[in-house]
Amino acid sequence: MNTTELFKLLSDENRFKIFNMLLVRELCICDIEAFLDLKQANVSKHMIKFKDLDVVETRKEAQWIYYKVSDRFLKSQELFVDYIKELEVFKQTEEALASYKLKKACRIEGESV
Repeated sequence: MNTTELFKLLSDENRFKIFNMLLVRELCICDIEAFLDLKQANVSKHMIKFKDLDVVETRKEAQWIYYKVSDRFLKSQELFVDYIKELEVFKQTEEALASYKLKKACRIEGESV
């Protein structure tokens, strides 16, 4: 992936938020949907863009697919990721996710990842 593709991907506000979330921890679509108050279809479209550029990797558990920033991306873009993690918006996301209780039907109400 070149720099232009990366910046184009993250120029969308919701994709930038999702990227920050996935830097914090692995999440399923319903986690992202609930946290950002987005529709499942919109989150899925964003995730396709991440997958197309190999920014995220997935694992399946029962009927859920979990997403995380790929190890390959983390290694190849280490300086960029370090920079993002120093931003206030990342720190706020990290703090919010630490105390966030999942509210969607894919999990038992109130259970946390």
